Amino acid sequence: MQILTLSILGELLPSVLLLAGALVVPILYTRIIRRVLDGLHNHIAEWLYILFDSYVQPTALILRTILIYLALVVLPFTLNNATYLTVLNLLFHLAVTFLIGLGAWRASPMCRLLLRSAQNKLDLATNNTMGRFFENIFRALVTIFTGIALLDRLGVPVAGLLTGAGVAGLAVSLAAQSTLSNLIAGITLVLEHPFGIGDYVILGSSEGTVEDISFRSTRIRTTDNVAVTIENSKVCSEYIQNCNQRSSRLWQFTLGLTYDTSREQLRQICQDLTALLKAQPSVRPDTVTVTVDKFNDYSIDILVRLYVTTLPYGDFLQEKSRLNLEIMQMVADAGCGFAFPTTTIDMPAQK
Repeated sequence: MQILTLSILGELLPSVLLLAGALVVPILYTRIIRRVLDGLHNHIAEWLYILFDSYVQPTALILRTILIYLALVVLPFTLNNATYLTVLNLLFHLAVTFLIGLGAWRASPMCRLLLRSAQNKLDLATNNTMGRFFENIFRALVTIFTGIALLDRLGVPVAGLLTGAGVAGLAVSLAAQSTLSNLIAGITLVLEHPFGIGDYVILGSSEGTVEDISFRSTRIRTTDNVAVTIENSKVCSEYIQNCNQRSSRLWQFTLGLTYDTSREQLRQICQDLTALLKAQPSVRPDTVTVTVDKFNDYSIDILVRLYVTTLPYGDFLQEKSRLNLEIMQMVADAGCGFAFPTTTIDMPAQK
């Protein structure tokens, strides 16, 4: 009995060793390859480094798959028949094909290197919209070709499916006109670059920060933190306002003073307010205009118009608050007051 047990253990030993190797060897392989790549990073081309780096994890998994496959092949049990080996071979080839496709999918950053030849036109250093868009296209193509390879391994007649897809292409295109329109609009948005990821835009009735531009739609994040998805065809049909491309913000407001304000006080307030605003470092001095605009029902209106170079919206609000407080103090120092709606009632004298 003991001899039989030792015999079984001896037969299982190769499989056990291979399974143990499947746990340890890929980890050692990954660490060694990572160190080698880090040492060679400055001595090889960038695209080659990206390619090698993207395949480190997939090749480690392929190595693990090979060891597990060998461990299952050398099992001494009766499962090692023709059907078992056929299924095992199929699973092995499917796993290897998938992992090779995974490595190619992870190598999508190479698209950015291919676009660097048009660096001056595409402005890739300050905007990642173009790179991300073509990375998505690259990953989609890798997914399609990997799927075809997997189907071919499974024995599916891929050539017949492709032929049938070509015959049905016209019907599909007619049914997917909206999708095709959105795809073409997405390519147009990326090439013309009216805005990029991270820009604050106004698209019709929606406004917010651009988070993503995909094949079908553009996603923006509004000021109240709501994600809005707009089809690319609708984005192209709207008037696009890119707030990030302006160099300053327009600030226009009206001061309503009471009717007991004298002409000299109005002139002095206009002069003092003009000097105050032009002295601010955040204000473009050549854009400041302060004029007596009109005589309202209950106030004399002074129109103030200027451009502020503070672009972030939160900082702009803080700058407005600071200047409003200074304007309020200036009006008080001039002995004037702000007007507000009032009603005067004349009571007839009683006889």
